[in-house]
Amino acid sequence: MPVNEERMKILEMIEKGTINAEEGAKLLSALEHEGDEQQEKKKYGIMNFLDDAVDKIKNADFDLAFGESVEIEEESFLDAEELKEVDLMIANGSLNVYTWEENQARASSRVKVYQAGTEEEARERFNGDVQFDIKYGLLRLASPSKKIKMHTDLYLPKRFYEFMKAQLQNGSIHAEGLEAQHFHLKTSNGPVKGSRLKGGSCKIHTANGPIKLEEGEFEQVEADTINGPVTLEGTFGKVDGSSVSGGISVNHKGSTAHTAFLKTTAGTIEVSLPVKRKIDGILKTKFGSLQCGLDNYKILKDQKDVMNKSLEFEAYEQFEDVYHIEAETKTGSVKIQPPVQL
Repeated sequence: MPVNEERMKILEMIEKGTINAEEGAKLLSALEHEGDEQQEKKKYGIMNFLDDAVDKIKNADFDLAFGESVEIEEESFLDAEELKEVDLMIANGSLNVYTWEENQARASSRVKVYQAGTEEEARERFNGDVQFDIKYGLLRLASPSKKIKMHTDLYLPKRFYEFMKAQLQNGSIHAEGLEAQHFHLKTSNGPVKGSRLKGGSCKIHTANGPIKLEEGEFEQVEADTINGPVTLEGTFGKVDGSSVSGGISVNHKGSTAHTAFLKTTAGTIEVSLPVKRKIDGILKTKFGSLQCGLDNYKILKDQKDVMNKSLEFEAYEQFEDVYHIEAETKTGSVKIQPPVQL
């Protein structure tokens, strides 16, 4: 059977549901390779992208086979009268950041020190390797050694901070009830969760794990993961969200949202729109479906090719302020839901 006929047959099987999108992508990739190896070398297809993502995730994992460990607990307090900025870095472990009513910073840690023979040696290693201090209004907590695994609960005075940065190489981040002009939460391997965070901008990145931001209030939010879903709920101005192997869910509260750029490879995108905004939307998918659940929306462009679907539309033209959304997925679907109230 000629290559073009085989290709059309595969596309028909995808459209009828005989095979799923991922299976179809594999068949098409194999067919292109068989038909023209030179052309295939120049292409960067869906499965290549996913394979590269998996390699990145594997490279992010740490080899924790450091042998036996000694467990200790540590608790430290710092006078935080002049505290304005926070910089946190842990190579291995987890980090939870909360607020409290005291005017001190408190760090409570459960620690495993690998390759330490005694508790005394473990404490010496911990005290020598871990930094926890406040200088010139900046709190710094740093544990750069992979052979120290720290699970830390950090309590900060309840106030508005200028900058809040937390970075882990291997482990989870959870921040709750904090306010700062700028947030930057990053881990190479683990989930990131923010609850009741407020500020100007928030950047969240992980290579392997889900991202969840609930009851957030930001002018700008950027959330990026390779392996895992992205869930954003709150009052946002501009949202940038991306994933490779997970879905993206955005639930806008209020009427402040004005822009959203959302992109995933192997996941579904679901968006609940802000209230009292004129909607200007561009939706795209390769193998999934495009679902716009709005009443009386105006279609500007509707392309329904088997491997290239797109929908450009407008809605709620009675409002002056505009919400612009671009949502694109390769193998998943895009679903647009109306605001809770107009």
